[in-house]
Amino acid sequence: MNQTYQEIEVICVDDGSTDGSEKIVDEFASAHKQIKVIHKPNAGESSARNIGLKLAEGEYIAFCDCDDWVEPDMYKTLVHELEDWNVDMVASAWFKDNSTDCQEIKNRLYVTKEVFGRAELLKYIYMRDSYRGFAYLWNKLFKRSTLENKQGKILLFDETLQLGGDVLYLAEAALKVKRAKYVEAAFYHYTQRESSGSHTKDTKKLMDSLKAYEAVINRFEEENIESETIRYVKRFLAYHGSNAMEIAVSRGQETDKEKFRKIMKKYEKEYIDLNRDYPERIQRYQNLLEQ
Repeated sequence: MNQTYQEIEVICVDDGSTDGSEKIVDEFASAHKQIKVIHKPNAGESSARNIGLKLAEGEYIAFCDCDDWVEPDMYKTLVHELEDWNVDMVASAWFKDNSTDCQEIKNRLYVTKEVFGRAELLKYIYMRDSYRGFAYLWNKLFKRSTLENKQGKILLFDETLQLGGDVLYLAEAALKVKRAKYVEAAFYHYTQRESSGSHTKDTKKLMDSLKAYEAVINRFEEENIESETIRYVKRFLAYHGSNAMEIAVSRGQETDKEKFRKIMKKYEKEYIDLNRDYPERIQRYQNLLEQ
């Protein structure tokens, strides 16, 4: 509500909250006509986001996770960039927050200040070591029409995935972007919590995340995306596979270890080839394969 851009609709989806936040959003909604609140039984983040997307009436769409916050000028800046340059999507830099620190995340390689196309966007999203400002949904503003299919229906999240729905959604959205722009200023504060969904140790959920990356690879191959971009998606899938493997090893989950080892072996070549500058990563990967 502190946004300097006031033509804004805020949809808060209470996905079965039990910590009192469901009462807080009701209090805000009673004081601010721009806020809509939906209370529903817990069904996961993809379900919650789909409810919001179906209700959204705005010309532009942005996502904000429940434990994060945004600088007051974020949406004013992104809307102006989107309109001034007539692009489908605008991305910005972001901050990583924890209990003691706030760090602005910067790209290691130069990102053009000009309008760029789909191929460049995909490179920025999946070359994670070089471009750290592109990997997420929440630091972006989309034209609603960019997130719609040919029938004018909004693109929805895959609710069968307990984890990784945002991975697949971002890929599908990026495939539809023809013109994009990047703002070097940082606005979004991403809160790092060990208890968050992205830090889960539930191997079933982690397997869903890997399935999401597999689906991205299949979609990119269908769309004839350049092979180098797909190699970077495979490298990131292998990385997540190694993290899941580490958890399975620590818990002695033999069946899960075999599943994750199979994935790691499948994409071992891409992981090693694209981590030549990081021998410690390769050593860790190979050590896990031997577990």
